[in-house]
Amino acid sequence: MQLTNESTIMGIDASLSSTGVAITTLEQKIVILHTIKTNADTPIHKRIHFVYMELEKIIDDHYVQLILCENNYTGGSKEVNWVIGIIFLIAANKGIAIKTYAPASIKKAVTGNGGASKKEIKPAIHKIYGVLRTNEHVRDALWIIHCYFVKEGEVRDL
Repeated sequence: MQLTNESTIMGIDASLSSTGVAITTLEQKIVILHTIKTNADTPIHKRIHFVYMELEKIIDDHYVQLILCENNYTGGSKEVNWVIGIIFLIAANKGIAIKTYAPASIKKAVTGNGGASKKEIKPAIHKIYGVLRTNEHVRDALWIIHCYFVKEGEVRDL
């Protein structure tokens, strides 16, 4: 995978009701923080289609060359796994590389403790990126991006 200076990296916290999206540059500068929300009263197939269309638009608008997400294959709800399927489909259709990380790896990358609670992670991510006025789903997506930089040895001083 050859990333260029124009490339961006997208972290996704998959959920059928509230998908968190974060995109950064290779220099770890935040490009966009966004939540894709669906209504529980809407039929599931329409909700899945909406998430698909929103993710595809965001990817196209921001020159995403790498998608990162949690590997919830067995631990997540079936709805989360449906959204993860959407993410893989979009990546395959667009020829975008995708990487997944275990939840414990993400927590360890952000806090140094693979068993950290969300309460411990929030201040850690604020220390890295500054105080963010956003929801936990978007912060989760940003944690996944930070995990990538730690795992790939590309963490830069912020």
